[in-house]
Amino acid sequence: MTDFVPPPGTAYEDLETPRLVIDLAAMEYNIETLHRFFRGRPARVRSVTKGHKCPAIAQRQMTVDGAVPFGLCCAKVSEAEVMVAAGARHIRMIEQVVGKAKVERLMRLARNAHIIALVDDPRHVADLADAAQAHYLTLDVLVEVEIGLNRTGLVPGPEAMKLVRSIEKDNRLRFAGLSSHEGSMVITDPEVREEKVRARIQRLLDCREDVERAGVGVEICGAGSSTTWNIAGAMDGITEIDPGTYVFWDHAFVESMPDQPFRTALKVLTTVISRAAPDRAVVDCGYKAMGRAGDGGMPAADREGVTVNRLNSEHGILDLEGEGRTLRIGDKVALTPRAFGPTVVAHDHYVGVRNGVVESVWPISARASHQ
Repeated sequence: MTDFVPPPGTAYEDLETPRLVIDLAAMEYNIETLHRFFRGRPARVRSVTKGHKCPAIAQRQMTVDGAVPFGLCCAKVSEAEVMVAAGARHIRMIEQVVGKAKVERLMRLARNAHIIALVDDPRHVADLADAAQAHYLTLDVLVEVEIGLNRTGLVPGPEAMKLVRSIEKDNRLRFAGLSSHEGSMVITDPEVREEKVRARIQRLLDCREDVERAGVGVEICGAGSSTTWNIAGAMDGITEIDPGTYVFWDHAFVESMPDQPFRTALKVLTTVISRAAPDRAVVDCGYKAMGRAGDGGMPAADREGVTVNRLNSEHGILDLEGEGRTLRIGDKVALTPRAFGPTVVAHDHYVGVRNGVVESVWPISARASHQ
């Protein structure tokens, strides 16, 4: 595969397309905005890397004031391997690791970094304990608590407490605390959002109280996402939050949560290749380069009077009105992903742009890290 990588100093308008572009100033603003909130607070930020999949970005997130120093959250073992190789020292898994080969890789990784595994079943505990013993390790483990997302995790109560006790009694493991995910909670009204978020996270905090009342210490109590960061992060008893989307910010959230302070920082730059009709333009970017949003929504164009009608495999069809009808063949149109995760895995590199000029090119080293 040949992918021409533009050198620093290349003009934005001269980039070959489709090209995945970071507005560096916007990304830096997002990182600073979120982390500033946690300076002087008990809770810290442990950023999730499964969306951007890039060590260069992770390095900026895990070293800024307000972060768990050199700490990240990873969904996949292969993703964690990439991040540890790039300098991460503390990895919290946000997905259960299942299967002999994956658990073995996790143990090898634990020789080079502080790894915190996630469990919600006795089978997880047994498999991790056996592997830790074989590698002469003591592995830190969090119990996942289900607080309303209806995905993974145990409902607070006897079963959760039983699992905590089983970890406490096993000298091959160390109970490190509790973790939960309340979900993105995409609620437009900030007051309603806060009420619902607090209600969910209180279930986690109640579980923490139960565990501590039983005489078991809770070092980590993690919750929070990119849409609930300033709610979860201000609740007493939460020690860290794990947001990911904030770094680039989805266009879908711009529409649904306009009170959030983040800026869209990721775009796919495209070129107009056809103007065969006065109210239509076609660009050289389809769903192969853009990905598909989970809700089926289209990306947003950066020009007035331009709307994305649909994406074919290699073509993007734009509806034009008013000023949009001035588009000509060869003009550039930047498209902001509705949800950037599927977009990122379609590309090998990010091109970082500042003031209209390429400043950096970063490999997306974990783009294929799905195991």
